[in-house]
Amino acid sequence: MNTLARSQNKAVTFDPSITSKTDLTECFRIFVDQSKESKYPATRCVTPGTNLRHQKIEVYMDGACINNGKQNAHCGSGIWFAQDDPRNRAIRIPGIKQSNQIGEIAAIIAAVQEIPPFCPLEIISDSKYAIDGLTTHLPEWEDRG
Repeated sequence: MNTLARSQNKAVTFDPSITSKTDLTECFRIFVDQSKESKYPATRCVTPGTNLRHQKIEVYMDGACINNGKQNAHCGSGIWFAQDDPRNRAIRIPGIKQSNQIGEIAAIIAAVQEIPPFCPLEIISDSKYAIDGLTTHLPEWEDRG
């Protein structure tokens, strides 16, 4: 799905509740005998309301860094959901690692934490690094922990 979206320069989908692995048994390869893998989905208890269709939430974000790439760099981010939305905020990034990419990733993490996991979220960011990290490089990042 994302391959087609990328080729048409459309929105790329990221769902933090789903692993980037192609098969659930691949995530638990230590504990699962893949020869006994079932092609039928497991049933599970669902919290009431989570199986309803929820309206997509859009969030805009940007990271910024003063003196990017230098020893005295300071970065932060901005998150904007809508006019007067209490989830709108600015973030100052703590720590010694400071860059505009770190600001972008911190904004995405903060935005995802504001939204229930069953709600569709559209992240609007100008950071190819952050979007590619979540949609292309995620399997490698998961494997590295």
